[in-house]
Amino acid sequence: MMIDLHAHILPGLDDGAENFGESVEMCLASYKDGVRTIVATPHTMNGSYRNNRSTILVKVRELNDLIKELKDPQPEISFCHQSKIEDSSGFRNREQRGLDLRILPGADFHFCEEVLSQLEQGNATTVGDVGKCLSLEFPFQGIPSKAEEVLFKLIARGVTPIISHPERNLEVGQRPQRYYEMIRMGCLGQVTAMSLTGGFGLEVRRVAEKLLASRLVHFIASDAHSIAGRPPILSEAVRAAERIVGRKEARKMVIEYPQAVLEGRKPNVPDPIAIR
Repeated sequence: MMIDLHAHILPGLDDGAENFGESVEMCLASYKDGVRTIVATPHTMNGSYRNNRSTILVKVRELNDLIKELKDPQPEISFCHQSKIEDSSGFRNREQRGLDLRILPGADFHFCEEVLSQLEQGNATTVGDVGKCLSLEFPFQGIPSKAEEVLFKLIARGVTPIISHPERNLEVGQRPQRYYEMIRMGCLGQVTAMSLTGGFGLEVRRVAEKLLASRLVHFIASDAHSIAGRPPILSEAVRAAERIVGRKEARKMVIEYPQAVLEGRKPNVPDPIAIR
């Protein structure tokens, strides 16, 4: 089952879910799409939101407690073909089981030089809270001048930066060489699902496909903010990625590679291909 490494599902912390009701709706939509693990990534240090680790952990715990009370809205597909083995009472029991979904802590950390001190102070929430990867987003207009220096220091400390939605960064779209060198340095990249399906426009989709074909992004994540406008759906983007990198690699981007990150391992991703 799929893993969503980037979703703004914690209520009241940023411009994502407004309340626990919306959080639960988003979780159910994600679950129905085939996701079984969601990393909650509220915006952090972006000038509007300063969500520290303790705040995020409390909200994650509260949302997980709510999810435990939910019932599975759909039986497993494989179960539907077992009518000769299980009777209708077995079907009802399976249908009423609890929701098999877990929410893990994380953050969408706005790139700044403070990231190093925030990490040392224990305020920066790493992906899954395992201390090995940190999601970083650059300003949409470009990449800060000292980015490489900060990224190198993170890697030297054993923390792999995962660069969020590079396809939506103007500098990456126009001059991708600098971003390519960051991947060669040891960073990883995460593309937003809606970028691959055209939700952010044709130009962003073109850049996303180019980065994907050049093996410069390694995770497909929803970056969900709501049910309607920015939904927590991965499956459509995975199908779009299959046409570029093949089914096996596309599925690795939502299963194998994110699972490695959550286990504290560096995923065995393909070597990047230089683009102009």
